[in-house]
Amino acid sequence: MFDPTAIIEQQTNGINYDITTEDLIAKLQQWDGQYGIEIGEVSFDSLIVRFENLPTDLKALAEEIYEFCPDVIDQGFGCFDDILAMGKEAGEEIPPDLQNLLEGVDWDDPDFGLTILQNALRQDQGVALWWD
Repeated sequence: MFDPTAIIEQQTNGINYDITTEDLIAKLQQWDGQYGIEIGEVSFDSLIVRFENLPTDLKALAEEIYEFCPDVIDQGFGCFDDILAMGKEAGEEIPPDLQNLLEGVDWDDPDFGLTILQNALRQDQGVALWWD
């Protein structure tokens, strides 16, 4: 069961996206009711959400997460093309766990970050959320 104590203590928010601490708690309570969640690593503008049960339609959940926390794609999974290009340029190999995240990604699709988020949810049953 979701316990908002750490969020209240940290006053975690995404205020630059007009998401108050109360809004965050309401969304997490909704997800807890739907999927069961645990939270961790709570700070004033970030936390990790782990889902006990994932829906069959991971795309819908990924879209909901993106709508609630755009940075997860805009500053995270949606930047993987650039990150991989820099790694390739530096002669670095892609680690196996990252290769799993990239499975089925169409790099020509402007929404490839949503596919990577779905893969991350499938692999880790959780996601880091941050608003900065």
